[in-house]
Amino acid sequence: MRKRRLYKKSEEPGRFQDLVKRSRPYACFQTDDAGDPESNPRDTARLTNSVGEWLCRILHVAGLPVGLFLAAITISIGFAEIAPDRMLLPIEVLGADGTTVSRAVALQAGQAESVRSLWLQVHGLRYAGQASVQVNTSAWMPLNNNTVTVAEPGRSFGGIGGGFATLVMTLPIPNGAVVGGANTIRFRFNQTDGLVSSYRVLAWNFLTVEGKKILPPDDFVEDAPETWTPPLPDAASILAGRELWHSAPLAANSFPNSPRIQAHCADCHTQDGRDLKYFNFSNDSIVARARFHGLSALQSEQIASYIRNLPMPNPGRPWNPPYQPGPAMDEQPISSWAAGAGLAWVLDHDTDALPYLVRQHGDGVNTAASNPTGTAPNLRALAGQITPDIFRPDGNLNARQIPIALQLPDWNQWLPRVHPKDAWGPAFTQSAFAALYDGETTPDSKSKIGKKPPLRTLLAAAQTTDHDIRPVVAAFGQWSEARRSFLGRVGKAEGVWSPELTNKVYSTQLWQLVKTWEMTQEFGLEGRGRDFFGLTADSRTWCNTIPAESAPSAAHIPNGAAGVGGSTLTNEYFTTAWYELQVVLNSGNHRHRDRGPVDWVYLIGGFLDLHAQTHQPEPARLLVAVIKALQSTDPRLGPEDLKQGWRPNDNIDPRIMISPVWAPIFKPLPIEVHQALTASLLAAWMDKNLQYPITKHLPTGLPRRAYTQPGIYGDISGGKVWEAAKQFRDAGVAAELVQQLQQWGIAYSDRAARLQY
Repeated sequence: MRKRRLYKKSEEPGRFQDLVKRSRPYACFQTDDAGDPESNPRDTARLTNSVGEWLCRILHVAGLPVGLFLAAITISIGFAEIAPDRMLLPIEVLGADGTTVSRAVALQAGQAESVRSLWLQVHGLRYAGQASVQVNTSAWMPLNNNTVTVAEPGRSFGGIGGGFATLVMTLPIPNGAVVGGANTIRFRFNQTDGLVSSYRVLAWNFLTVEGKKILPPDDFVEDAPETWTPPLPDAASILAGRELWHSAPLAANSFPNSPRIQAHCADCHTQDGRDLKYFNFSNDSIVARARFHGLSALQSEQIASYIRNLPMPNPGRPWNPPYQPGPAMDEQPISSWAAGAGLAWVLDHDTDALPYLVRQHGDGVNTAASNPTGTAPNLRALAGQITPDIFRPDGNLNARQIPIALQLPDWNQWLPRVHPKDAWGPAFTQSAFAALYDGETTPDSKSKIGKKPPLRTLLAAAQTTDHDIRPVVAAFGQWSEARRSFLGRVGKAEGVWSPELTNKVYSTQLWQLVKTWEMTQEFGLEGRGRDFFGLTADSRTWCNTIPAESAPSAAHIPNGAAGVGGSTLTNEYFTTAWYELQVVLNSGNHRHRDRGPVDWVYLIGGFLDLHAQTHQPEPARLLVAVIKALQSTDPRLGPEDLKQGWRPNDNIDPRIMISPVWAPIFKPLPIEVHQALTASLLAAWMDKNLQYPITKHLPTGLPRRAYTQPGIYGDISGGKVWEAAKQFRDAGVAAELVQQLQQWGIAYSDRAARLQY
């Protein structure tokens, strides 16, 4: 930390006293709330900010040689203590419509004159009218896609109101708005849409015309959740908070005369509240959200105290997407897996991931710093390192440790907007879908689950070391089937798709996803993959396909205005994101059967659907999916096993690299890299095929194919790869390898003709 000299009263007593008289503190945290600062931590924070801003003015008037003084003084108010010259991040803008949070900063005259824009990293901007910013006495500047420039890739995913929960943006500042000396920047939560009640400024800075940040990184410090304490630490308050979590009556939102809802906190969140503790939602954010749902200030602080007191791991943050992949993730405790690698490992460009993909089998790359630049010269250097081993079907690529440029949904995007009991009423509470979760049904329930124990009961029994846990996999499958049956029935009764129907259907899918996370964490399932699937399983995995089943497309939610988020773009983003999460959490554990648990042709085809909306090619993320598709079968099972063995005609094949349909996806790759990838994929695919005689590929009595891939995906599956020999040769594949492909094709075709296949 840099040392800065502050004048003492004794050094210039007359001058200091004069400055105190001339410099009066003014409010830098404005809100409708009021109260005694000693009894309200948020009021104490306002006082802290006011004093800091006042001192900032004093230093400027005094002409002290400081480049920056940030409004944050060391006052213990239940969060991390920070040094006087560092600003605490994030800046949480929480609460009622019109809530304003301010920060003070002093700049030298030369610095102020160079400011042209404001750089922001903001979490939770969901719509255009949500937030505004003011610098000193400037007009309030709304944050929307017309007033700010959103950085890629967030801009291509819809910017504000699009898919990404956290965005980086720049906001032009009027000339003269920033001055030499004290400056005040204010962030306002304008109004709720009935769902949102906050946003967070994760980082901010002033930018020069060249785009250079003026404030150095050392002038900011991130809050430390490990220092947080319950607002009301007494046992009675914590117990009251627990009871409120499970039973407090809630309003739908903060609108006047908002209707009461049937759901309680524990219904939409985890049953014990561990999600808020795990992802480190602050006391203020929990209080603000409880107030949003109609609870009193005391009740809200009691709930926050209960959450803060939970004895559970808490490695996450609200803005870090759960399970976001990144290097060295497997080196972390398994209890930290759900926290993800953090926003720092959401890459700026998809091609930045290629070094991690190529070198996962080699010496690796430096994981100390994120975002190695995937520029053309750097990528060309990779060409010589690309080998068939990358694509080896008998291998096991670790998708958990390869960063991507796709920001996965944050925890708020996991949570349902409406609980199924409020969406569907007795149709849900009396359903087998509800009963298979915890067995709780209404007295007049008509659900019939027979002798099947609810999942929570089954998992509780499976905690003993001698208990067979494998039935859990089938139980999750039955729960998914119950959801499909339930939504098929109630959705059909609703009729035509509309935003309201989409909200109910999609929220029902998300409710199941949240409850799956709840049980996975509570019963320690993520590290038991080999108990579920045998020795070929990943060391950490989920045991179901509920992430993929949360995709809008899984419930046939259409694109367009009735899609999730109200557009084709957002609907495609969430379909892509949940499928990507499935790849990270459970790509099949080498237990592929027919077209499950992951339909790889459909999943990979989705890259084209998303690209049509974003125009952002993702060759590296696509290659990870292709490799995982090739590795989806048990390496011990050959093509004679028609259901679970290596069946090259039923999987993705190397033609994806040369198909004109897929050329736009691979366009960012230098030609040398594309050639090396194409040749390596074909070589690995051929090597696997040649492990087995043609008679095993085409046994007697082989049934005809019943599946036809969509034509819009091009020829990337279905056989006769040898017919693309010329295209492979034109793509730079060695003549010897192409000839090997053709010879295998002749033998295959001859056998197929004799079998009349």
